[in-house]
Amino acid sequence: MTGSQASGMSGDISQLLLGICAGMLLTMSAAMLRAPRPAARWTGFAFFFCSALFAIKLWNDQVRLIPPELSVLVGILAMMSVGWFWLMVMTLFNDVDRIRPVYFLAPLAMGLCGIINVLQLKPFMPIMWTITTALQAVLAISAIVIVIRSWQDDLVESRRRLRGPFMVAVALYILSLNGFDILEMFGATPEWYPMFNAAVFAAVVFAGAAVFLDPRGEMFGTEDAPAEPRIATGQPDSPAPQPVAQANGKANGHDSQPAAPSLDRAAKADLERLEALMSRDQVWKEEGLTIASLALRAGIPETQLRRLINDCLGYRNFPSYVNAHRITAAKTRLSDPGESRVSISTIAYDIGFASLGPFNRAFKEEAGVSPSEWRRKALEEPSPIPEPV
Repeated sequence: MTGSQASGMSGDISQLLLGICAGMLLTMSAAMLRAPRPAARWTGFAFFFCSALFAIKLWNDQVRLIPPELSVLVGILAMMSVGWFWLMVMTLFNDVDRIRPVYFLAPLAMGLCGIINVLQLKPFMPIMWTITTALQAVLAISAIVIVIRSWQDDLVESRRRLRGPFMVAVALYILSLNGFDILEMFGATPEWYPMFNAAVFAAVVFAGAAVFLDPRGEMFGTEDAPAEPRIATGQPDSPAPQPVAQANGKANGHDSQPAAPSLDRAAKADLERLEALMSRDQVWKEEGLTIASLALRAGIPETQLRRLINDCLGYRNFPSYVNAHRITAAKTRLSDPGESRVSISTIAYDIGFASLGPFNRAFKEEAGVSPSEWRRKALEEPSPIPEPV
């Protein structure tokens, strides 16, 4: 077999792989429209759809069959895939239900880079190439950091086993693309790169299909609030102490449980000990409380504690479980006229937050308003008890 025949065969194989990848990515984008949570649904759809266009772009770079006007649009949307990937990681691993507008700057910035690169303004091309490559690398590394940081606090075992490795693989693939782009800038791209790139891309897509073609609720969360858990107390089927108040029917990182799972005697005892630590001992006030330290205090294996909080209480990550108790206590103190002169920062520190910024964000995600606005409305409302004449 001559070198040209081998090159032609590898080109045919890479084009076939890219075509298969494009079809699978489009299928995954459609599957993500069935994801229960809207934030996961639309960020996932956008990421997989733009990734499918990226596969089409790679294919068209070899065959040049798409009209130039359409290939420009495909290239710009394909460039946005890295930004949508970062936003999807934020949504899935931080259990974000309300996407702040500033987060959309990631895909928009990548799209802007794509537009400028299409214009081919020669004096600015080296600068734009550097900015584009650096921005892609920053988003990919940030995604890896988010996955690793949330790993320990993730309470969903299926998500910890499957989704994390896939997301890290995607981020590493993006970084590898950046590396080859740097080589291409210096004219040193190896001849085997198109085939190698198509093969690695296909491996990542096939792995993703196993995770994302079925966006199940246990992986992606649900929209409604959980039912209150029921455990054994002094009376049969009496409700457990539930310190978490849901103002709007759902909370960040909180799942729906249509019915409390059937618990054996040991699990009920574990849940009672956990609730005693959280409600009576108020261990949630401890700054830097981790699921490992809570498991040690409760005398429950860490894996079992994760399952208990996720299955029985409906929380998908540990910070949201702890913060729900903290925010409930903050609401009580902010509504108390006797504490009207206590600063919000003092209350934040008292309930376990290390600084005011995270407290403000957690409070607004839970209550829908800032702590100062909550205090103002609570103290302005008249007492429901009528004054004596």
